[in-house]
Amino acid sequence: MGRMKKQTKQIPVHTNKTEWIFQFWAWQLLIWALYRYFFHLPEWVDEFIFKPLVFVVPVIWYVLHREHERIATVGLTAKNGIKNLEIGLGIGVVFLLEGVLINIAKHGTIQVMQLASVASYSFVFLSLLSLATAFSEELLSRGFFFSRLFRETKRMVYSIVMSTLMFVAFHIPILATSLKFQGTTLVLFLVTTTVIGVINSILFVQTHSLIPPLLVHFFWNMTVALFL
Repeated sequence: MGRMKKQTKQIPVHTNKTEWIFQFWAWQLLIWALYRYFFHLPEWVDEFIFKPLVFVVPVIWYVLHREHERIATVGLTAKNGIKNLEIGLGIGVVFLLEGVLINIAKHGTIQVMQLASVASYSFVFLSLLSLATAFSEELLSRGFFFSRLFRETKRMVYSIVMSTLMFVAFHIPILATSLKFQGTTLVLFLVTTTVIGVINSILFVQTHSLIPPLLVHFFWNMTVALFL
């Protein structure tokens, strides 16, 4: 009996509650990176079809069928919608102005430097494209990864830092295959993406809604598409 007790004590009982989150992230990043590397389809295919399939569908399925949670737990809620809309618009415009100022600093005046991959789109279609991108990435990064890290660890700073790094990592494939920024533009893009990750995590904590993060992300997408 004593020998059995000693053997039982040697069995590790600690389990990493966040391990599944990082595994979830790693698989999605791998699939997204392989897609960006091997396929060079129009931007609208990426954002309206493939990204929702990789980013959105697995999250919705996991929340509803594995966690048996309400969809509101990932921020898909209309509660305090007007207030959240105002918050998102206010902060989003700040990021847009940042892009305009960077554009002026580089060229001496405002020049629309539309990305080649979206140059043929109308402004309305480009806006829808940017909104779709913002929705997919915010649902995954803030609504799912950040919220689950924070729920499991109860450590806000850790959850913000880790989910932001995960968010930035999702932009590496597009930087390598499509945007191909260099020098100061690359540094500013990475820094701003990191700042957006931090700010949007804080916004999600404060509002429990994806509306503010989505709008901030949307305005930054438009800024990158038109001015950087």
